[in-house]
Amino acid sequence: MSVNEAKNRLTDTALLRRKPFLSAEDSKQAKKEIDTFLDGKIDEWNATVPYARHLEGSDVNLEYYKQTLVEHAWRIRLMRTAQANALHKITRGNAEAAQLYAAYQDEEMLHDVLFMRDAEKVGISAEQIFETEPSFYTRLLAGYLYFVAEHEKPLGVICYSYLVEYTTQKITPKQIKAMSDSLGKDMIVGQASHLNTDLVEDHTQDMWDILSQFIEGEQDIVDIKRYLAEIQDILKMFFVDLHDRYATHTA
Repeated sequence: MSVNEAKNRLTDTALLRRKPFLSAEDSKQAKKEIDTFLDGKIDEWNATVPYARHLEGSDVNLEYYKQTLVEHAWRIRLMRTAQANALHKITRGNAEAAQLYAAYQDEEMLHDVLFMRDAEKVGISAEQIFETEPSFYTRLLAGYLYFVAEHEKPLGVICYSYLVEYTTQKITPKQIKAMSDSLGKDMIVGQASHLNTDLVEDHTQDMWDILSQFIEGEQDIVDIKRYLAEIQDILKMFFVDLHDRYATHTA
């Protein structure tokens, strides 16, 4: 057999253009099912996480709030590397999803600076944030996403982004409105800008458009719920620890 007659050794499935498993109507129904699941997880969160709705209140614990800003900045930094790693995996499996995910990362990549600006207004400089290690649970979350991308499937990493965008759409507007009264509008400009980007660009739908392309059967719907639950468990540990370290000692 000559070189020109040899079989192509490349196996990347992204070389092909596959028809999505879900039809447009099936995708809507699947999204509705996942969103209903997440609504239940939000109710569970409010019932089991201390200070779950604290930022919606009129008397914000300043030390707790400061640490949320520091951790938000660190989480975005760690996520951009974890998600860039996942993007590499996605490019090998689904070119269309990779294009959408790259565009999403382009919009989110530098949003740590928005939280840093708000942190500066409550007395935390950029240098102080750089000198502060992210919490164990923030690092654990990043490690979980690396593991999922390397040993399971990038679907699980995309689930993180979908959870964040969906809960942001549901919860953050209430927090921003409340904090504009409790802290002052000029103190939350960065967070308001971040929320505005998410809502105007409809990042929840963007993430579903990506996530749905990785659904190839009913098992993937089951796995999406498992990933969402596991990610929420890690985030819950972070917020419980945050409450125990800051809120209970400064109340």
